[in-house]
Parts: sequence; structure tokens; C-alpha cells
Amino acid sequence: MADIISWDKAIDKKVKSSDDQDIGKVQSITNEYIQTKEGLVSRNYYFIPKYYFQGYDGDSLWVSLTKDEIKSKFEKEKEPEPGELETPEYKERRTTITKQHPDFDNNIPQYSSTTTNTTATPPSTTSTGGAEDSVGMPWDKIIDKKVKSSDDQDLGKVQSVAADYIESQEGLVGKKRYYIPKHYIQAFDGENLHAALTKDEVKSRYERDAPPSASEFQRQETQEQKRREEGAAPKSVEGMPLMAKEPGLELRGEYSGESLNIPWEEVIHKHVRTTDNVDIGDIDRVGNEYIVVREGVAKVHLYYIPKKYINNYDGSSLWINAPSGLISAKFERKTEPTPEEIRRIADEAETKSGATDKFET
Repeated sequence: MADIISWDKAIDKKVKSSDDQDIGKVQSITNEYIQTKEGLVSRNYYFIPKYYFQGYDGDSLWVSLTKDEIKSKFEKEKEPEPGELETPEYKERRTTITKQHPDFDNNIPQYSSTTTNTTATPPSTTSTGGAEDSVGMPWDKIIDKKVKSSDDQDLGKVQSVAADYIESQEGLVGKKRYYIPKHYIQAFDGENLHAALTKDEVKSRYERDAPPSASEFQRQETQEQKRREEGAAPKSVEGMPLMAKEPGLELRGEYSGESLNIPWEEVIHKHVRTTDNVDIGDIDRVGNEYIVVREGVAKVHLYYIPKKYINNYDGSSLWINAPSGLISAKFERKTEPTPEEIRRIADEAETKSGATDKFET
């Protein structure tokens, strides 16, 4: 039996019509409709109202309409205008489905071959919930949320969510659309989503009239990776200054005395663990004299840890020479510490325990 999945998990899933015809794959999700794309060369786009979907069978999402009906009603070159899909037939359908599946707006019911055109297999009493990623809430729940840049400028509201980016629309008359990669969405504070780029950066890189193709998006990300490697890493939501490209980490084996050089790009996003084996988050940035560890999603904690505290790397986690009980008090900061402050904390490591001895917990 297929699991119930949240709507954000539907991205890139195959879609089938009631007569078992392919309708392409899900490209993006809004509150009102699901956009699918069929074909690679000659592409067809379908904007299918959400409540015409019946369920998910573990492989495909099923729609309660034939392919001919979908093509005649919902094949379009661009997204429908607000209210365009609100026909009397659809309103009745939504009312019926809501009664049968009260959680339909959040999760897709299970589907079986016995499902009819107006019902879906009843959901189980448990739910898998949504994929949260960096924002601390399911991606489908961010639709209509306001978006702020790192310099606290408005970027409009989220209109849709795709596999790799969110679409934000600013303005009502002179509309501006931004297709922002998900990895730049760093946090949700209960009211706004926060992007890790300034408004000028978002406008110059991601403002466009239509969604990027897969090849365009890949090209953008390749260019962005090159910028990062050249030292132009984006600011974080807390306003962290840009850091120069870091040559890497050099660790000296505790017993062999041999040096181990680790490229900085290899440790980004790796776990960080303390002497008492507590995971305190993932590496967010690497500076000249310290690493920045990010813990949490909705409520973010940033730890600026001098490299002298690092004493091991096992390919999955970096280990630091301090117990978990000291982490917040010693390393947590709202803003980037000064070089003098980092050196003072680093000197404490050597004074307290030497380069390789463990702290006492």
C-alpha cells in the first residue's frame, strides 16, 4: 500500500489521467493548481486544479479526468489568472473531496485501482507530514508567505514551489517574478521567509518572466558555484559578511602526528559532533580561522568555532574538542565575532587542554 505523501513531495512525480494516459510530471505546486509538463522537445503544460487529483499509488498521481478532458480544459501556455479555475463544477468537486478527506489540502490520499472518479482511497490515521528542508515547515505550506531578502527588502509572496526553486511574485500591476533556488531560502520566522541574497542579487540573477528550463537552472547553478569558489559566497539571513575562499582544514592525527588536509568544499554541510558525541548542527561556512556551524531551522543558532577546536574528521562528521554543554555559552553569536575574539577563544583551547587533549565533561 502506498504511503500518504504531502503535496510538496509530489514534485517530479508522474501524473496519470483516469484513462491511464501519461500527463507528464509535476513541475510546481500552488494552492489552486498543480502544473505538469509533458514531453521534452514538444512540451505541453497542464495547470490542473488541485481537487481533481484523486490520490497517489506509490508511483504516480492520478487525476479524475481523461487525458482529452485535461487537454481541452487545462492545457495552457502560461498559468491561469486568479479565479479562472473556479467553475461551479470544480467548487462542487472541492466540497465533496473535502468532506471525504479533510486533510486533502495538506496530504495526498492513497490511490488504488478501485478508486472512482469522485473518491480516493481513505487515508490512514497517520501522516508522513511534509518535507521541511531549510525552512522548518513543509514546502507546500510556504505558498502565499512573504519573502524578504538578506537586506530586509520585500520580494513579494510565494506563488508556487518547484523541485529546485520557489516562485515569488512582487507587485500587483507591474508584476515581477523571481525564481529563487530553494537552497537560498534559509529560514521562516513565523511571518516571512528569508533569502540569503540581497534584493539586487535576486533581481540580477533570478528575475524573469517565465520559469527557467532544467538546462537554464543547471547553468545558473554552475555559474553560482563558480562564484562561490571565487569567494563570493552569499550572505546569510543573519547578515554574515562574505568570506574569502578558504584553502581547507589541516588536522594533525592524534596518534600518528601526520597532517590531514581536507578541502573546504568537502566539509560544507557535514555534521559537527562534540566530545560527548552530540550532533550540534552542520557546517554552514568555513572562514580563515573558524568554521560556522548552523543548528536548527525555524529557530537558528550559529556557532563560530575556531579551527583549533577541531580534532578529527571521519568522512561524515567533524569532531570538536569541547563538550556539548559548552557550545552555546562559548561559541554562539548573533553576529560575526571579531578576529581578536576568535583568537582569544582559540587561545583558550590551547591553554585549557593542549592541541589534542579532550575537555572534561
